[in-house]
Amino acid sequence: MERFDVAIVGAGPAGSSAAISLARKGYSVILLERAIFPREKLCGDFLNPANWPLLERLGVVDEILSLEHEKVTAFRISTFSGAEAAISFPSRNGRTLFGLGLRRSSLDDLLLRSAQREGVQVKQGCKVGSLAKEVGGWSLSLGDQSPGESVSSTFLIGADGRNSWVAHRLGLALPGKADKYVAFQTHLRGARGVKGNVQIHCFPGGYAGLVGLGGESANLCFVVENSHTTKKGISLEALLENHLYKNISLRESLKGSEIVGKLRSTYPVHLPPRRSYGDGYLLVGDAARVSEPVTGEGVYFALRSGSLAAEVMDLAFKRGNGSAEQLACYLRLCQKAFYFRQRANRIIGALVYRPFLLAPFLRLSSTTSFPLRPLVDRLCGASGFLE
Repeated sequence: MERFDVAIVGAGPAGSSAAISLARKGYSVILLERAIFPREKLCGDFLNPANWPLLERLGVVDEILSLEHEKVTAFRISTFSGAEAAISFPSRNGRTLFGLGLRRSSLDDLLLRSAQREGVQVKQGCKVGSLAKEVGGWSLSLGDQSPGESVSSTFLIGADGRNSWVAHRLGLALPGKADKYVAFQTHLRGARGVKGNVQIHCFPGGYAGLVGLGGESANLCFVVENSHTTKKGISLEALLENHLYKNISLRESLKGSEIVGKLRSTYPVHLPPRRSYGDGYLLVGDAARVSEPVTGEGVYFALRSGSLAAEVMDLAFKRGNGSAEQLACYLRLCQKAFYFRQRANRIIGALVYRPFLLAPFLRLSSTTSFPLRPLVDRLCGASGFLE
């Protein structure tokens, strides 16, 4: 049985970020991923400017900018009542911070290849069959493309998403409250008005996000009430006509566009937080449920939590102590790092689901830029890349 310092289950941004950071510190790392990259995933496909310092530390900025993308320098939001506001990202010395509309499949594949270059052993198409705590660490049996193979590690990181198998095996799967919302995502060709901006459009019972991906491509994500999707044979066309098109701005943006991607969905949208640390393990990214899917910051939370996990495990190795008490500092670091962003997500989430509150907020912002201006400035960060 091959042994590693750290075994990471899940090779999305959180898992790859942790793997790269740990490998650079000299630790042996195995990264286990059940899919084969590149693979599509339900995501808003938006990189907030705040991600640039994290990506720069990972050494992947030039590669990311070489991928097909849409440079984003403004945020636009509207309600079905007609209230609308557009705010540019922060500027310094006449130059504007920028984010990217970028396919998640391309980003994840790039990060995984970067982890391999750092010496991380990667197994794709590999479903973990069992997980057991043993003296001195963990034992994982591998299935699918590695039947009968097992690996062991001193520490374990669960980076396998919101419905984390690792969390379930560790007994951390909390019963969720019944959620009234379902999230959908697809790709389009020919959407209007998506050059240079990321958009949120509210409609009765939900909201949609729209961002260009370079060329004629765009990503459309939207959340609707579950009661509207229970009818058998519900189609994207019906959802558009009966819900999204109630917002005139969104209808104009989608007019004449062509659906070119598979319609993906996930339920429930909102999940309760779960314990993210314990004896010899940490959970990162969506597995730790550190984010709410409103402002398109899932990648930021994933990358940051992955790097924080690497810092905490490095300290645990140096102290020879992987107890829950030692690893508890990971939770405190995450709470400190994400405090403002989580509060902002809750505020924006409350507004987009209540357009009667959002409309006056937007009308005020369209004339004075307050309070949307300081909120966008904080969410974008002060150290992103300039256009």
